[in-house]
Amino acid sequence: MWMAWIGIAAGIIAFFAAPLFFGCVAVVLGLITVFSKANILGWWAIGLGIVGAVANWWFY
Repeated sequence: MWMAWIGIAAGIIAFFAAPLFFGCVAVVLGLITVFSKANILGWWAIGLGIVGAVANWWFY
């Protein structure tokens, strides 16, 4: 479950700094978490990672 929280934090950081790196980290940690116990947190990490990377890429 701690990986999901780190993935969510990485997804949020992806909105502000190094979007591709932190977005990928969030997606990978989210995928690992989805296949473990915390499904909801994993999907949040995946969603934030994708949106953070795409939004920063789109606006810059």
